[in-house]
Amino acid sequence: MAVEQSTTRTRVRIGDRLHEVALERRGSRVVAHVDGREHRLSVHESQRGVYSLLPLDGGGRSVEVRVAAPVQPGGDYRVGVRSRTIVAGIEMPGRAQQRGERGETGAGRVLKAVMPGRIVRVLVSAGDKVRRGQGIVVIEAMKMENELSAPREGTVVRVLASAGDRVEAGAELAVIE
Repeated sequence: MAVEQSTTRTRVRIGDRLHEVALERRGSRVVAHVDGREHRLSVHESQRGVYSLLPLDGGGRSVEVRVAAPVQPGGDYRVGVRSRTIVAGIEMPGRAQQRGERGETGAGRVLKAVMPGRIVRVLVSAGDKVRRGQGIVVIEAMKMENELSAPREGTVVRVLASAGDRVEAGAELAVIE
């Protein structure tokens, strides 16, 4: 049986500090590089949004982490660790696309993946009228679903992704005219 493997690089904003984060995942094992420091973890999702993290470097205790996804696309995550709640913003590669700075083509604006992952759902079809902020596709990355939305009102000209597709950051997903 093959072990699922993935690598994600991002920047995480906590308060006014920006942290460089790289996550390498192989099954339930994760190597997290945070601001140049390496942390080896075993990660298990006990229920949706609730994770048990066990340091594999020895000496550490298991920690339960609760993650509440943003209410709106591009919003902040609320992360509960022990008795604290941390507000964290994710600055993924291509985050500018998430904020409405979509690429232009001769046929309209291109919605691009802001992170590598797997397409879970495509919420529109070619010819559909969409409004700004309406969900277009849902991408799963690191066991979290992220809905990418229309940058403006318009008509979906082409859908370039299907449920089950694996995509890299920057992959073109749909064109809206």
